[in-house]
Amino acid sequence: MVKAISVDIDGTITYPDRRLHEKAVEAIRLAETLGVPVMLVTGNSACFAYATSILIGTTGPFIAEDGGVIGDRKNNRIFLGDMGDSMILWSELKKRYPNAEMSDTMKYGERRAGLVIKRTVPVEVVRAIIGDLNLDLIAVDSGYAIHVKQPHVNKGEGIKKACQSLGITPKEVAHIGDGENDLDAFRVVGYKVAVAQAPESLKKKADYVTNKSYGEGGAEGILHILKKFGYLEDYYPK
Repeated sequence: MVKAISVDIDGTITYPDRRLHEKAVEAIRLAETLGVPVMLVTGNSACFAYATSILIGTTGPFIAEDGGVIGDRKNNRIFLGDMGDSMILWSELKKRYPNAEMSDTMKYGERRAGLVIKRTVPVEVVRAIIGDLNLDLIAVDSGYAIHVKQPHVNKGEGIKKACQSLGITPKEVAHIGDGENDLDAFRVVGYKVAVAQAPESLKKKADYVTNKSYGEGGAEGILHILKKFGYLEDYYPK
């Protein structure tokens, strides 16, 4: 039985330009009304995730920086990772590729659990430098940016930690996502939904793939979960 829903933000509950999608917000609010807490799970910064959680009205913990930070509505935070060797990588990357750019959240000091690089260089280049320097890091392309982090920092580990505060297991969570960084979430949860524009690597692992893309797909995924696990039957009895 699903007792909570975890959902990615960018591309999953937004338009392609990252504006929140009205239908996705409505679906999230419906889930909350039905007593199903929603957890926002994002590669973005904790400040971004916290503000989004407050504005939408989700009651579940938020998971930011690809699982590196877990927070709640009181903005208490737990850090599962740190910068590690990220700045060593950045120094070498900048030498080899002067056009490389950090994300704006890096520039403003909002991140604590890893390095985020704009997609002005391919992720394969970043991975090659990690290998050359023998650094204990991995690089993941979320479709919006390249996230460099310690191997134990991922959405799956973040969901595991967040579930402790809800008193449930990860197998009682349904996750909705659209990027390769959602694969780690898929490995631990009980039900998996991929949004239509997700890469094939994610779709292959999904229990359900939405027909619609971006925020409309996220809304479809939430409603599908609520129907599949009987919540809407209680809300709209026949």
